[in-house]
Amino acid sequence: MLSKGMHALPPRHLFLAQFLGYAGTLPLVAAVCAAYFKVSIVDPLQSARLYSAIIIAFLSGIHWASYIFYSNKCPRNLLATSTACALVAWGSLMYPQLKLALALQSLCLLYLLVLDYKLKEAKILPDWFYALRNNATAIVVVCLMMLEVV
Repeated sequence: MLSKGMHALPPRHLFLAQFLGYAGTLPLVAAVCAAYFKVSIVDPLQSARLYSAIIIAFLSGIHWASYIFYSNKCPRNLLATSTACALVAWGSLMYPQLKLALALQSLCLLYLLVLDYKLKEAKILPDWFYALRNNATAIVVVCLMMLEVV
């Protein structure tokens, strides 16, 4: 599944990007397992909240860069939306109700995914990247939802 044009990656780089993208979901899968089997030395919900905020900041950085390089093609001012999402994620770290914080982070992740779809449609992000983001976001949001009901 090698993309064409300016988004082309050599197969080994594409594999590495996909491998690392999915590997990035493992801390949340581990948090779910730790919560359900009660085998953690740290609070799985707290660790999930911290890691999710990092993911949101990382994805917001991708949007920031996309806007800097492709502002004329971007469907929105991604400087504003990416900063807003990062600030919401930061605020969720201080929110006292942990499960509501996870729900808020899930909404941020889904909003960023919607923006990624629009960036894919505008030919700013390659199809392979959107497919990776879609699948990884599904894993992450399902993990966060599972942690909300523990």
